[in-house]
Amino acid sequence: VMAAFSSNTTAFWEKELADGGGEWYGKSTQYWIENCPPTLDGVLGGFAAVDPVDVRESAKFLEDVAACQQRRCSDGGGAGAGEGRRPAMRREHALDGGAGIGRVTKHLLSNFFAKVDLLEGNQRLLDHAPDFLGEKRAHLGEMFCDTLQNFAPREAAYDCIWVQWVVIYLTDVDFIRFLARCARGLRQGGLIFIKENVLDKDSTNDLVKDEDDSSVTRSLALMEHIFAEAGLEIVLKRHQQDWADNMLPVMMYALAPRRSSSTDEEAKPGAAGGGGDER
Repeated sequence: VMAAFSSNTTAFWEKELADGGGEWYGKSTQYWIENCPPTLDGVLGGFAAVDPVDVRESAKFLEDVAACQQRRCSDGGGAGAGEGRRPAMRREHALDGGAGIGRVTKHLLSNFFAKVDLLEGNQRLLDHAPDFLGEKRAHLGEMFCDTLQNFAPREAAYDCIWVQWVVIYLTDVDFIRFLARCARGLRQGGLIFIKENVLDKDSTNDLVKDEDDSSVTRSLALMEHIFAEAGLEIVLKRHQQDWADNMLPVMMYALAPRRSSSTDEEAKPGAAGGGGDER
């Protein structure tokens, strides 16, 4: 059971889920059926132009996380020093969560991992993935047509679980449960990456609903509360820098299962994981 974040979030979800959650998930599912052609522009909501800058900063973030892990593995330094060394992330098997037609797999994950599985709730989009991947198709592993709120990865299967621009459709409780299942799906040294729209750090709201597609943009504090509730610590976090001022801010988080009770303090809201580098 999730510890309450605030009276506002509790009241929000009580109202939205009064029918048991059917309308919440039904509306977002229908939105993507009606409003998403199986193209780059379609899966990016009409913003195909952001793809190169998004991928460039995601790649840099992945490289920096790997370097951070390597420093800890070699000298035990950095956040997590004295807590035992965490194995480095291997480059063998990744999962692309909310994969759509495989944009992140083709442009990012296939450059880092030998095989990438795709998880996507819309079969129509998933069916287009092999052709979209083109020359990167050799990296394609399994394709799962399932929702994040229902999917459970195989235990100890993945070095990287990358989830981008899709957790806005999960309720807070389902977000926590999904992350906890993902943690069990990681191999030694594996990490969960969340890249998502967030509210401006000066916002006084905990979350803001988009009525069109039944989604929520969360505050930085609520995101970190959810990570902590799922038993995760932040290895590294960073704002997307090259981004239009008229678009919602985007944060990248690298998350690892919390290792012991000695790290509990670091994983609480406002101090999660000591991952630094929030820019």
